[in-house]
Amino acid sequence: MKQIFKNCYAFDDVKISKKPIYVEDGIIVEAFKENEADQVIDCENLTLVPSFVDMHVHFRDPGFTYKEDLETGSHSALAGGYTSVLLMGNTNPTVSSPDIYNDIIKRGKDLDLIDIEQVYTITENFDGKTLDHLDSMPESVKYISDDGHGVNDDMVMYKAMEKAKELGVVMTLHEEVDEVSDVDYEIAEDAMTLRDCYYSYKLNCPVHFSHVSTKGAITAIKYFKDLGAPITCEVTPHHLLLADKGREEVKVNPPIRTDEDRLTLIEMIKNGTVDAISTDHAPHSKEDKGKGAPGFIGIETAFSTCYEVLVKSGEISLNDLIKIMATNPSKLLGLNKGKLEVGYEADFTLIDLDESYIYKEEDIKSKSKNSLLIDQELFGKVKKVYKKGVLKYADNR
Repeated sequence: MKQIFKNCYAFDDVKISKKPIYVEDGIIVEAFKENEADQVIDCENLTLVPSFVDMHVHFRDPGFTYKEDLETGSHSALAGGYTSVLLMGNTNPTVSSPDIYNDIIKRGKDLDLIDIEQVYTITENFDGKTLDHLDSMPESVKYISDDGHGVNDDMVMYKAMEKAKELGVVMTLHEEVDEVSDVDYEIAEDAMTLRDCYYSYKLNCPVHFSHVSTKGAITAIKYFKDLGAPITCEVTPHHLLLADKGREEVKVNPPIRTDEDRLTLIEMIKNGTVDAISTDHAPHSKEDKGKGAPGFIGIETAFSTCYEVLVKSGEISLNDLIKIMATNPSKLLGLNKGKLEVGYEADFTLIDLDESYIYKEEDIKSKSKNSLLIDQELFGKVKKVYKKGVLKYADNR
C-alpha cells in the first residue's frame, strides 16, 4: 500500500515542510511517483504532525470499566490525536501478575485502535513493601509504577531501584509522602522527589517522574539531571493551565498549584528540563466525582490546551510542543514514531490550527464526562488520525 500525504504543512520536533510525505505499508519512505500511489490524501489547510504519545493514562480496565475501558479509552485517545498510551496499574486487580498484564496487552492489540503499553506495579498490589512479584514480570514490561501512591519506605524504594536496574525497566513515580500530604502536599511531593532524585543519581537507576507540579520538585529534578542522573519527567496540561484562583475546588492529585509553580513548569519546558507532557487522563463517574474522587479526563483536549498555553502565547514553538508531546515520549517508550523521517511509522495527526470549537459533553468519546473544559472555547481541532497509514479517526462534526 503506497500513500502520499500532500498539500499540508508538516511539523515534527525540528522541521517545517510543505513537501509531500510518502508512505509504504505504514512506514515513511523516500519519494516515489504519484502515479505509483494507491492513495493520495489531500491535506489542504491542515497541519500534519506525528501523532501524540501519552505516558500517563488511566483506562480503568479491568475492574472499573463503568468509568472507562480499553475501547472507549482508545477512541478518546484518537480524538485527541494520540496513537500510543502507557496505562497505569491501579486497576482491580492491580497489574501485579503476568495474567493481568498479558490480558490487557492482548485485548489492546485485538482492538487494533492504538498502541497500548502497560506498567507493572512496583510493589505487589500497592502494598508498599513486597517486590517478589517482579521476578515473574513479563519481559515486555518497560515501566513499573505504583501510581496513585508514593513508595514511602526508604529501604523498599532503594531495593526497588536496584531491582529495576537489574531487570532493565524504568520506574515512573508518583511522588507523595503519605504522612505529610494531609498537612502539606507541596512538601509531600518535594521531599519524595528529592529522595528519589538522589537514589537515581547514586544508583544510576533510570527514573521518570510523573505529573511534576511544584517549583521545588522540578528544580530538584533539573539539579540532578544536570549532575548526570538518568532522570526524565513529565508535566500535565492542567498544571500548565490552572493555578491559584479556585484551585482548592479542583479535585486532582497532585493538586493545582500556585502561579509561581505553573510559571516555573513553563520555564522548565523552555529550558529542556521537562521531557514530556502527559495527561493523567482520569475518568470518573459523576457519582465518584461527587464523592471527591481526584482527577479528570484530558486526553481529548490536551493538544488544544497546550497549543493555547504554550504556542499561541508565544512561550514555545509548535516544533517544541511536538517534541514533548510526540518525539520525546516515543523515544522514552522505545517506539519507532514521533518524527517525520524515512523509516519511522506513519502515525500522523492532522489538525486545523485555525479552527476554534466549543468542547461539548455530547462530543466526548470517553465513557466518563468529568472534564473541566466542557462548554469552553478551544483552539486547534484534531481532524484526522492515521496509525501506520490507516485512518483511525475522522472528525465529522
